[in-house]
Amino acid sequence: MTPKPPVLPERPKDRFEVYRLFDGISSEGKEGIDQGRTRTPLVKSFLVEHVSSTRGRQTRTPQEIWSRLGGSPHPIDSDFFSIQGTVRDESGTRQTTVGYLERYDERFFAYYTTEVSQSAKKRVTKWIQKSPDLDSCWFNSDLLQVLWNRDVSRRGDQRFGKLTFKHESIFEMPVNAEDSEEEPDEDARTEDSDLEEQAGPERRKARFDMSDRIGRIKQSLGNLQEQYLPLYALYSLRFPSRLGRGSHDLYQHGQLTNRSDSFEDHRGTALYLHQVYKNILESTESKAWSDSETSLNAATRPHKGVPLIVRFAEPLTETTFKQWISRAFHKKNVFRLWGEPIWMGPTKVHVYGADRHLWQPLNLEITGEGMVAILPKGTCGNTFHRLVTNIQRYVCPKVDAWVGSTPLTDLMSQATGSEN
Repeated sequence: MTPKPPVLPERPKDRFEVYRLFDGISSEGKEGIDQGRTRTPLVKSFLVEHVSSTRGRQTRTPQEIWSRLGGSPHPIDSDFFSIQGTVRDESGTRQTTVGYLERYDERFFAYYTTEVSQSAKKRVTKWIQKSPDLDSCWFNSDLLQVLWNRDVSRRGDQRFGKLTFKHESIFEMPVNAEDSEEEPDEDARTEDSDLEEQAGPERRKARFDMSDRIGRIKQSLGNLQEQYLPLYALYSLRFPSRLGRGSHDLYQHGQLTNRSDSFEDHRGTALYLHQVYKNILESTESKAWSDSETSLNAATRPHKGVPLIVRFAEPLTETTFKQWISRAFHKKNVFRLWGEPIWMGPTKVHVYGADRHLWQPLNLEITGEGMVAILPKGTCGNTFHRLVTNIQRYVCPKVDAWVGSTPLTDLMSQATGSEN
């Protein structure tokens, strides 16, 4: 039975009333985890990126953005808002407060909610699909690996950690599955679930949870990844709490689920990850835009922009490549791209298109061995990280990526150089 979310106050007197409520829910949730059951869904945050004024774009207030999305935002203070949404239960369909939005700065928001993961993710995804100004914060597999190496693996060898690897070759399937696949409810999924055994087209589909003491994971992770490439497709990473009991699970699409007994600890982790991601985006954009300026001054270069280069560890078959290209530019595709592929060969296309986030133009050359995306100055750094994230999740689990001549992993390592 799916746990029922608690009723959230529509007009709290201040944000601290919400914090106290979430703190109580967190304590109850941790107690339920310890007992092997939960009566209410866990508290979770979604990190969402907005436009930055540094690109010369006009930033919008949360009231402007979420009013257009039907969220009816109510200000609790200048940077904290209640959000309305439609929910369905045994009494029918109704409008109610579904969560709260906190503005961390002009570019980043956190949406806090107690809805079950699947419902909450659907809601956030719809907001993003309807607004070109919004995007998820994309923690690609390589970034999660950097966070493991530089942070989580140093939090104590005797503490417990968890890494989840997930790769689904949906482009080997004969149907358009990437538009309909749903993430499992991470709060309610059980170990004896038979979902993986349901009938369906055979394809490469790997999910592996590595839950153990951190010291043991460190000893075996590298060897396992070399033996089985889907173990490079790191999908979620568990952060042991720094303040008390429990942990926090970070997912690729910017969702952070609180498994600790403290909302203060959860919010602190969200703020830390926001700062890490902000540093990485700024590093990516600084590198891309400076290289783009060099490109603009080089008369011999046919394209004005910096290349994002992605190389696959395993070349795609001709069938898989054609499936990917035929479905990669649909309206609701996971890559959030727009364009019309021009076929140059059995496993090579050119695309003169745009990113649906901010509608920035981009030129793509895609082959069975990799992709080169020419991204002009001003392109949001999210575009880089979303492309790499979804390539590793759905196309090839192990890739090498560069922004210009700089490995993307170097940029991420530099941006996370100091341990929190």
